[in-house]
Amino acid sequence: MTAAPRQIVKTVATYYLGDVRTVEIAVATLLAGGHLLLLGPVGGGKTTLAKALARAIGGTFARVQMTNETLPSDILGYGVYAQGEVRIVKGPIFNNVVLIDEINRGPPRTLSALIEPMQERTATIEGATLRLPTPHMVMATMNITEVAAGATAPLPLAILDRFTASLHIDYVDPRVEREVVKLSDHLEALDGKPTSAEPPSLDLKNIYVADDVIDYIIKLTEQIRRDERVAVPLSTRAPIALYRLARALAHLEDRTYVVPDDVKKAAHPALDHRIILKPEYGDTDPRQVVEDALAQVEPPTYI
Repeated sequence: MTAAPRQIVKTVATYYLGDVRTVEIAVATLLAGGHLLLLGPVGGGKTTLAKALARAIGGTFARVQMTNETLPSDILGYGVYAQGEVRIVKGPIFNNVVLIDEINRGPPRTLSALIEPMQERTATIEGATLRLPTPHMVMATMNITEVAAGATAPLPLAILDRFTASLHIDYVDPRVEREVVKLSDHLEALDGKPTSAEPPSLDLKNIYVADDVIDYIIKLTEQIRRDERVAVPLSTRAPIALYRLARALAHLEDRTYVVPDDVKKAAHPALDHRIILKPEYGDTDPRQVVEDALAQVEPPTYI
């Protein structure tokens, strides 16, 4: 890690457009040699924050999706026996920044296996104790709404205590979300994939989307979020999906630009499955929520 601390903050902030305080605390936690717990709903940009931090320090990144079937070896690694010898296969924990998504879904044995890496900066595999890279930081996400509802268990105190800091990351402000949608094309760069490996869909970057059309996408999303029938607000992934699908539909029509009708055509496929209704509105079709938003939000007329 050779970059100056303020430069690291600046680099991360070019990808993560949320509160700059969030970026500062994340960088400060890394500089302090600590680990960071990210609390909040899905789709708040937590993965982007972790990837951007790894890139800013010129380090490696790995993501682990925790489930109730995740084994310690899925995180630490394992030994392979061949011709009387043991070859160690290192797991994702041997990266500079390790994102553990939905950490509270992990079984107790797997959670316990995290204590040594987080505390000692080592991992023991088949009796061999290996040092982790420097710097090393675990960033873990936890959906506190699911914990409060009893859908998932809270983290054991022994794990919670290993995190140096925690941050609540909520949905971004609509004004910022507009910029996040526009930036979504560039977020693939955080994966470090070479241009030759990019799928054909990325050619859609050449399809122009006017600011008024992006505003229309954001307003539709906000209208659904405010709907009293909706239990869980749409995440930022929703307008990004609507933005990308509308561009693809424009491309299918041999146009180099998106019109409001493309957004309308994409709305149901991009949004219907994301609508989670309150129990008292269980008889409502989620498609009706999207249809009502389309009727209530005026599209731009001078494209």
